[in-house]
This record gives sequence, C-alpha cells and structure tokens, in this order.
Amino acid sequence: MAGLRNVLEWFWMQFCASLKSKFALYRLMPLRQRYFVTRDNRLRMRYVTSCMAVALVGLFSVLGVPGSSMALRIAEDYKIAYELGPALAVHKSELVQSVDPAHAQLQAGISSAIRQASLAIQKPEQPRYKELVVKSGDTVAGLLQEAGLSGSESHRAVKALEKYYDVRKVKSGQRIDVHFKSGDDNALQFSKLSMRLDPVKEVSVLSTDDGEFKADLNEKELFPKLYARKTRIETSLYGSAARANIPSAVIAEMIRIYSWNIDFQRDIRSGDKIEVLYEAFETEDGEFARYGNVLFASLNVGNRDYPIYRFEMDDGRVDYFEPDGISIRKTLMKTPVDGARISSGFGMRKHPVMGYSKMHKGMDFAAPTGTPIYAAGDGVVERAGRNGSFGNYVRIRHNSKLKTAYAHLHRIKSSVSKGSRVRQGQIIGYVGTTGRSTGPHLHYEVLLNGEQVNPRSVNLPTGEQLAGQQLKRFKLQQGQTHQQYVSLGQGLKFAQNRVNTQDKPKTSLQ
Repeated sequence: MAGLRNVLEWFWMQFCASLKSKFALYRLMPLRQRYFVTRDNRLRMRYVTSCMAVALVGLFSVLGVPGSSMALRIAEDYKIAYELGPALAVHKSELVQSVDPAHAQLQAGISSAIRQASLAIQKPEQPRYKELVVKSGDTVAGLLQEAGLSGSESHRAVKALEKYYDVRKVKSGQRIDVHFKSGDDNALQFSKLSMRLDPVKEVSVLSTDDGEFKADLNEKELFPKLYARKTRIETSLYGSAARANIPSAVIAEMIRIYSWNIDFQRDIRSGDKIEVLYEAFETEDGEFARYGNVLFASLNVGNRDYPIYRFEMDDGRVDYFEPDGISIRKTLMKTPVDGARISSGFGMRKHPVMGYSKMHKGMDFAAPTGTPIYAAGDGVVERAGRNGSFGNYVRIRHNSKLKTAYAHLHRIKSSVSKGSRVRQGQIIGYVGTTGRSTGPHLHYEVLLNGEQVNPRSVNLPTGEQLAGQQLKRFKLQQGQTHQQYVSLGQGLKFAQNRVNTQDKPKTSLQ
C-alpha cells in the first residue's frame, strides 16, 4: 500500500512541476493546492484511494476477471473511512484499526488480480478439440503434426491406427477428431483421436497415463429391416428398378442369383416384371449401413414366372430354390461375364483377323477391358497362363465329362493356377485382348467329352432337389417369406413414375 502511494505521489509531484513551469492551474480555476496535498506536500488519501479504485475497475474490466465489483466496493469503503474520520472526530488509532481490514482485503484482491492478469497475458487459452479434414495430397501423420502433435506422437498414433485401418488408403473428405488435455505445466497434450470409417465402425487412439498409444475399434449394433418392391421393366433394367426405388446393389445380386437360368442382357424384354423382398441393416438411430440378402424374388419373363426363395440347408450351405424345392443352381452359369454383348456366336464365321471362313468353336462376349470373368461352375483349374493365339487362357474341369475355357484375358487372378479349386461365380480373371484379338472380349468355350459344343444349347443337369424333413422345413419357411412379402407389399403397384432414388424405402418390417 505504501509503495503504491509513493508511486502516485511521485507522479503528482511531476505533474505539479510541469504545471508550474507553464501556468498555475489554481489561478485559472477556483482550486487550491491544499485541496490536493497535505501540509508536508503529500497527496491526500482520498485521491490515492480513488485512483486505486479506478485502476482496479479498469484492470478487471479489460481482463474480464470476476470480482471487480468487490474490489470497487473495498476501495470505496477505504476512501469513505478516511474522509469521514476527521468529520466524526475519530481518533487516529481507531481510524487505522477500522481501515486495516479493508486495507488487507484490498491488497489480497490486487495481488490475485495481478496473478490472474499475468497468467492470461502469458498463456492464452488454446482449443482443446480440433476437427481435421483430409484433402488431396494430405497424410494422416502430416495433419496430426499440423494440429499440434510432435513428430514422434504423430508416428506413434499412426502406428496404433494401423491395427484397424490402413492410413495409406485415407480418402479426401475423411474427418479426424483430435482431443487435447492440460499437462502439468498447463500446456495442452494429446489425449485422443477418432476416425469414423463408415456408419458402423469408428477407430480411436487414446493416450494412456503411462504414455502409450492404444487403438480401439467401436462398432454399432445393426438391426435388420425388410423391404418389398416391385416394378415393370420399360426401357432398361436398372432404370426401371431406380423408378421403383430398388437399390442397384439389390438388382446386381438378383442378376447373380438368376445367372444360371436368365441371361439379363438378352432374355429380358420391355414389359417383364420384377418383385423382390430384401434385407437392409440400419443402426439404432436409423442410419443406413448396408444391404443384406435377397430373401425372395420373382421374375416374369415372357409371361412366365420364375419365383425363388433363399434357404439355408442342414449342412449350412445357402442356396435359392424354386417353389418345389429344386435349386436354381445349374452345373454351369448361363453367362460367365456380366454386362457383355455377344459379338460372335458358335458356328462358321469369317475370321476377323485371318479373313477366311472358319469354325468358331465358342462364343465371344465383348466387354470393356478389366470386366470380371466368373468361373461358370465348380471345378479344378487344368491350365492357367499363355496359350498361343488365345493369349492369357484358363481351362477348368468341372467333372469327368464337362470343361470350360476362357481366352484373351487381360489378367488372370493371382489365386488361379494349375491344380487350384474354384467355386461357381468366383472371379478367375478379367476381360482383355491378349493373343490374336481385334479388341477386348472374352472367348468362352464349353467342352463335352473333349469336344467344343454350343454353350447356349448344351443340356445341363438340373440343380439339387430338397427332400424329407429338409423339404418340409423349406416349405414352412417359403410360406412365411411369402406372407412377409404380401404384408409389406400391400398397396404397392408396379412402378411406372419416377421417384427420388435417394429416399429411404418407406415400406418396412422390423
């Protein structure tokens, strides 16, 4: 207190000396020097306390430190006590005793304010949470360092992430949430980061108390829902499905399922109809996660119905069956490549390269380079590699009598080699134009007893037939599935008007 008063008195003496060197303020205004100083030329206490109150209010207002009103009240009480003392003839010692507690409170308030102001000036508040968004060319480690992690911390965080996520595959737009905590010196330290990989999975990295970085994968619980849809094919299969709000993924699955019986590129015509009952999985809050299985489907092709039902057999195998319990799976698929057109059929033709007529002992499917090629049936690979004018070539033995061959492949799948087993519908390679070829296509052959036969006319064995208790169980499930479709499909009409394909299906059963 005494030090502050001495400082104020020094400023006062300097001010008075400056005034006297130019003009006397009390000559121009009805003021006297004794109003401001005592007989021994010291600044009167009323002005000391007033200046202190003003300084405290200004300090607390600028820094926003709570308690400024309390400091102002203490200063005012201190000033009033000194002003009222002489008027009430209070003894000097009594006055000092009454002022000393306020003096002590004021000093404590000033010290606290100075400490808080010093901390506020030296260490401004830093954000405890940062949201990072990956842009083209960014790396996860680089973004973490920009957020404030050290090189060592970002490296350790990335290493922990790799337990569940390959950071090299991070895509533009991926969000990374980074959290910080206060350390011993009040500096912010890394606490946690999290990345939402999809609607179901979120991977996080936590900094433990012992300095380790621990990764964890959180998965939301999914709940299945059933959706029923129907549509009439008008211009294209996918376009008609979109108008009925049937997801393209469901149509692709239907094409795969029916591939043993129906060639969707050539058999489907305008006016044919589709009906389908399928699963979709959503999180507890209703966010879509993925599509599930097709439980029931029916194609009306050329006024003939082809209904099928999904069924799990006693040995755990899953297949699709016609209403009488016969599997739609044949020995060979009707077409081993999706979305291709037949550029050349089986029989005599003028060779496109040699220029003369020659027997074409297979079928050519024209498709873009890289289009997947499927094994037409279960079997063992007899040959996989270069084969003269056929280029990259694969031949599969399905049984003692039946084989299939695939030529001009752009690339053979690495898992396909001589002696390896393949499953029907498994990708064995990709469409290309290797060997003697005029453009990207698949040359496909069916060999029966070693001789090439027309793939479209060969008689193939029918699928598996359910019997006994397994057939009874299938019939029971078939009735339940059909009832679900009828219940969900009430009010549905064959869609002919365009709808918003981004909307969630409205007809559902939990």
